[in-house]
Amino acid sequence: MAQSKQNNSRGALGWIAVVGVFLLSKMKWLLTLLKLGKFATLISMFISLGAYALFYGWKFAAAIIYLIFVHEMGHLVAAKIKKIPTSPAVFIPFLGATIGIDPKKIKNAETEFFIAYGGPLAGLLSILPAIGLYFLTSDPYWALVTQLGALINLFNLFPVSPLDGGRIVGVLSTKIWFIGLVALIPMFFLSRDPILILIFLFGLFTWWDRLKDNEKIGVLRYEEKVLSEITRDLQTLRDYTKGELGQLYSTGYYASVYAYSAFFDQLTKRKSIVNQRLQNLKGSSLFSNTKRLQKKKWIIEKELITDTLNQLGKVNEFYGENNLRIDIDKCFENNKTRLKELKTEIKRINTYYQSSISAKIKALILYIGLAIVLALLLVFAMDILNGSNPIIR
Repeated sequence: MAQSKQNNSRGALGWIAVVGVFLLSKMKWLLTLLKLGKFATLISMFISLGAYALFYGWKFAAAIIYLIFVHEMGHLVAAKIKKIPTSPAVFIPFLGATIGIDPKKIKNAETEFFIAYGGPLAGLLSILPAIGLYFLTSDPYWALVTQLGALINLFNLFPVSPLDGGRIVGVLSTKIWFIGLVALIPMFFLSRDPILILIFLFGLFTWWDRLKDNEKIGVLRYEEKVLSEITRDLQTLRDYTKGELGQLYSTGYYASVYAYSAFFDQLTKRKSIVNQRLQNLKGSSLFSNTKRLQKKKWIIEKELITDTLNQLGKVNEFYGENNLRIDIDKCFENNKTRLKELKTEIKRINTYYQSSISAKIKALILYIGLAIVLALLLVFAMDILNGSNPIIR
């Protein structure tokens, strides 16, 4: 009967956590909280502490907040070592805590491994004082802290992204994510824990997003191609107007305006053609991968042309030669910057999961080794607790 009530309680808390994540994703005040910097960690920490204490008592709450805090600090320290900026840690009641990192700042899977591994490694270190205190005092409470710490960090090593384990095994092979997703299904039916549904959904989206990397690269390369064409024409126009504007105003300026207007009209016509192509696609099935990919490419092309036209502006009788030159130069430099970003992003996606055999072997040894140590500590703590009944309130 007591076990049934405990399971019901856990299930209810799980659903509260799931609903909480949904609400957090819709609440603008979460962004405000993140802007508070270190205060965001303290405020969210005390909110979580109160929530855990309300259901489980303050001793349990203090233990779990301590364990989660050290775990997140492990990620922050690892990111700092790699000189990657992060947001402050934010606690989410009944779910743990999280830190924000711009994925584009992480250049490869080995760096992601390092940052992800820092969390459970710090989590292992957080357990050691509790083990020492247990041997000194024989208080089963410290065995409970050891059990919680081992369980939290061992669970985080499960090979499904966005858990640490999923980001760790990415350096080995992202195909492992699918194995982890399949393993989550029977786990959910055995435990009925709704948190597993949340993890499964996040993991499924991450795995699916990885499968679409080739499509992403195809779209980015098309964007690079279109932008290169526009920038090349801008370069020609730029050189022409600078040469003509150096001549007499009466001939040079009007010749430049003519060339500028011709370029503007050419882009406008190209945009109209792309619009027509997109209109034609509306009546056809987009279930085809080829058609869906083509639609994405044309949308990108339309956006690039629109952006260029907006930067240049239509020439009129009040348009002076300085404005003409400034607009062309500014648009040209902006496009060059974007082209550089595109090349960097294409290279990053192409090479992100490429690792040497030695790096894979080291990662595998570290991953399995940490999992074994945490599993042994979990068994150790459970053996102690099976012979006692610690009061945690």
